[in-house]
Amino acid sequence: MTDDLQHIISSKQELLARGDAPRPAVNYTEGMPSDQKDRFIEYLIEQNESQKLDLRAMQAVLVDMKEELSKSNESLNELTKLRSEISSLRSELQQERKERKSLERKNARLQEKLEFANKNRFGSKSQKSNKPKSTTDSESQTSADRGKEEDNFDGTSGSIEKEVSVQPDGTKRIAKDRDLSNRPNNYSTMEVRNGNVKIHMTDRSKVPGHIISSDDSKMVKVFSLEMCLIEHRFELVHYAEKGKTPKWGYFPQKDHPELVTKLDGTKATPEFMQAIAYEVYVKNVTFGLLHQWLTDMGMSISRNTLHNWLKKGKAYLDELVKVLKDVALEKDSIVNCDETWCKVRKYDHYKKCYMWVLVNKAEKVAIFFYDNGSRGREVLTDFIGDAELKALMSDGYNAYTFIGNELKSENLKDTVHLVCLAHLRAKFQKALEQGKDENARVFLDVINRLYTLERSYDAEGITNEERTMRRGSLETKSLLIDLRQHLDLELAKPEEQRSGYLTEALNYLNHFWTELTAYTQDGAFPIDNNMAERTVRCLTTARNNSFHFGSDLGAQMAATYHSIISTVKLHGSSVWSYLGKFFKKIFEGCRDYPSLLPSCIGLK
Repeated sequence: MTDDLQHIISSKQELLARGDAPRPAVNYTEGMPSDQKDRFIEYLIEQNESQKLDLRAMQAVLVDMKEELSKSNESLNELTKLRSEISSLRSELQQERKERKSLERKNARLQEKLEFANKNRFGSKSQKSNKPKSTTDSESQTSADRGKEEDNFDGTSGSIEKEVSVQPDGTKRIAKDRDLSNRPNNYSTMEVRNGNVKIHMTDRSKVPGHIISSDDSKMVKVFSLEMCLIEHRFELVHYAEKGKTPKWGYFPQKDHPELVTKLDGTKATPEFMQAIAYEVYVKNVTFGLLHQWLTDMGMSISRNTLHNWLKKGKAYLDELVKVLKDVALEKDSIVNCDETWCKVRKYDHYKKCYMWVLVNKAEKVAIFFYDNGSRGREVLTDFIGDAELKALMSDGYNAYTFIGNELKSENLKDTVHLVCLAHLRAKFQKALEQGKDENARVFLDVINRLYTLERSYDAEGITNEERTMRRGSLETKSLLIDLRQHLDLELAKPEEQRSGYLTEALNYLNHFWTELTAYTQDGAFPIDNNMAERTVRCLTTARNNSFHFGSDLGAQMAATYHSIISTVKLHGSSVWSYLGKFFKKIFEGCRDYPSLLPSCIGLK
């Protein structure tokens, strides 16, 4: 160990002593014999050749390895590219599967909508959830035989089947007895209640023979409808009093009208205004048809003149509508609200616009309003103004979402927003009939049971306080709990397992759950919006008759007239009689509009 260490130290000292000086070459053949040198040189040459051969072999191997590595890199790149393409194809396949499922669901919804549209166009539009009638085998067989008989009939007597269909047991079919328990005790007879009755007596002197009994006679009723136009001409004289400006005046003779019977700004009598207003806004007769009717009766007049006369009548009715609005929006009122579309001519084309209606059932007031055809929330907020309502019933349209929201409406922050339960029932009915989804039936059963309770309350004639207690009872709460449980159960299922119509109904119920069940808080709250729906139906009927408005002014005029007409109908009065009385009072100079309300002059 010591010798090795000493050798290392000596070698290190020798290296340090050399420094940077070049090392002299070592002659390994010094002192060797010549033959040994030759052998040593040959050995070195062989070693050198062997090393060169090894070097060339290693270079060849290195080239082969480089080629293999290059091929491996190319294969690796191709493999990476293939993996990328496979990943992209998988992603595209998943996307296509999602799109296909989405298209399948969309196709199913479109098919449901098509079936619903065909039903509305060609079938019944009723939303009643009646169970389909079941037919017996014998009835089905009879129907099939009858259809076969019709197909085989070629016009000759020999092609008619001679056999008579019988029941499976061989007995003849006997018609069911009619239920006569609901027959009325008496029937109303035809008579004229608010018109003239002319009695034509028999001249007994002309009777051939003798009359059997003086009391043995009877009246035969015959009805006549007389429509005619009368042109009244009032003679005006141009006269001058002493010291005054000449003027025109009418001075009636005996048994003639005391005044010129026309409304200011028109040449129409109150009766004529009554007739044209009734024709246009109650019977939905267009101005063109009204003009044609008057022309056929022999009157020369233009359609614009008729329109202008109704515009004059609107000016008086507008004052009456202001009074009705104050009544409808009294503090703590409960109102129903709805809107419907109509066609209004604007800038040489017809535009889809909206007419609103607000109904106060307790006060029997209906107000139509129109604001440039808009359906926005501002129309309703501007109409309500600062009124503080107790509750407002509507459908699920988002324009009503500000009700009960302090951030959106300060004066309506305490107003209860009610959403129509009939709309919900219609959605589930659509899911059952058009979506063919039997899961909707359980929701319809619960909703119908809620309506059954309400009908029983109406039949009993209970007070609102008693109705509030009944609505808060265990019977009603158990139905609502049952409805909520079915809702949560259906929402937990994948959407693909149900029809699009059922999904729509479930989302509607889930989103408006609070508003749909809020009617149980107060017995005065309505359960649905049918009051507003029935009131606005007059515009729906007019629209179906291809009725449209020529301008915004025409729509506003319709809103005014329909407000009065619908209010009169809510009072159960005759619209014809009320319009006649109103225009007559206006002609007589009455401007006390509270005394002209339907509740004051339209109850007879």
